[in-house]
Amino acid sequence: MSSANTRVGSEQGPEQRTQSGRLDRRELVAAAVPEKTGVPGLIRVLRNREFALFWSGQAISQTGTWMQQFAQGWVVTTLAGSAFALASVNFAASIPMLALMPFGGVIADRMERRRILLVTQWVMALLAVALGALIHVGRLQLWHVWVIALLLGVATAYDMPAYQSFYPQLVEPEDLPQAIALNQASFHGSRIVGPALAAWIVARWGMAAAFLANAASFLAVIGSLLAIKPREVASGRLNTRQFMAEGVRYVRERQNLMALFGLTAITTILIFPNVTVLMPFYANHVLHVGPSGLGVIMAVSGAGALAGAMSLVVLPRSIRVRWIIVALGLVSLTLFILGWPRHLSLCIALAGVLSFGVASSLGVASVMVQESVPDAFRGRVMSLYGLAFTGLMPFAALAVARLADAIGMRRELPIAAIAYCVSGVLLVQMLRRTSLTNDPAESARNVWWA
Repeated sequence: MSSANTRVGSEQGPEQRTQSGRLDRRELVAAAVPEKTGVPGLIRVLRNREFALFWSGQAISQTGTWMQQFAQGWVVTTLAGSAFALASVNFAASIPMLALMPFGGVIADRMERRRILLVTQWVMALLAVALGALIHVGRLQLWHVWVIALLLGVATAYDMPAYQSFYPQLVEPEDLPQAIALNQASFHGSRIVGPALAAWIVARWGMAAAFLANAASFLAVIGSLLAIKPREVASGRLNTRQFMAEGVRYVRERQNLMALFGLTAITTILIFPNVTVLMPFYANHVLHVGPSGLGVIMAVSGAGALAGAMSLVVLPRSIRVRWIIVALGLVSLTLFILGWPRHLSLCIALAGVLSFGVASSLGVASVMVQESVPDAFRGRVMSLYGLAFTGLMPFAALAVARLADAIGMRRELPIAAIAYCVSGVLLVQMLRRTSLTNDPAESARNVWWA
């Protein structure tokens, strides 16, 4: 990768420079790539040795991460017994991401991404060992969880931009949607396996074993990274502040990206605190089920999310925005109904439907963002996308948890559903206005809203 690529945003000519979200030459080329969907596309991308290695290693590691998510949620609930305590741990993990992720994006565009990932994966593995050891010796306190969550947030601030910009380097441009679908599938598929496996491990060997198993799972992705050859690193003459500002400007000038970032942000603010952070509280205090019941809910939720992720494999480009609208309505309706739990089996099924809608809409948004970004900007743009995905979570989780403690989750869930629906409609209108301008392939077919 040449240094000219790095300076594309600052040294473009008038023909390449974009305003109001219009595409530059690189994006026009990406838009012209023929669409290849379905199972043959998946098989083709998995024949890529380096991507297959990295993807399989990530799948194992993500299973371990969900095992720890399950165990940590139950540990915190046991230690404190409040929704606010669960949210405070998430707050501790997310604050470093909010502060450091833009710098992580700059580093991902300036350093060899594989090397960044090797460092962050080792750090995360050691933190999991520390939590498991504290539980094993019976010394774990809530402040220990906060401190380790804070350190995990620092590692994630550098890991996420590097990860989001690394795996697209492993595939051809026409295979990027399939690679994203597989990436989403492994993430959500691990939500099925991870909690169920964690429940079995905890029942057999105790809570500490789930954290130690997560630590061991990092070895799979570390091994895959060592088997992948290093990529060339772009060089640039801009300082860190200018380099970061260039990435912000790239996003700000594209209204389609702003709309997609906004849709991701409202999901982070209004949906994720309820679906992930507060789910142990919902299971314990609303549904009155134990760890095994929570495991079933999380597994069904993971199955729904997996189905949503796999829908990307067959989803034509021509209906992507319309699919986001359908998913918006589905998520709003199911979250609203979960506020009035009548039967446990119905709530479990609705959790799966809710996760399907969230995963499919976020997956479509991720594909649209990744396809719009040249590799020289990918680390910085995906760091900003990561902020929309996780950076707002600490404040949202604390606010939603405080509201849930004050009025109960039965009342809080319908409020979140209504707010999500209203804000989502406004953002979809913004995306709709820019769709034909920003995707010349769709403009030619004129089928976005047929």
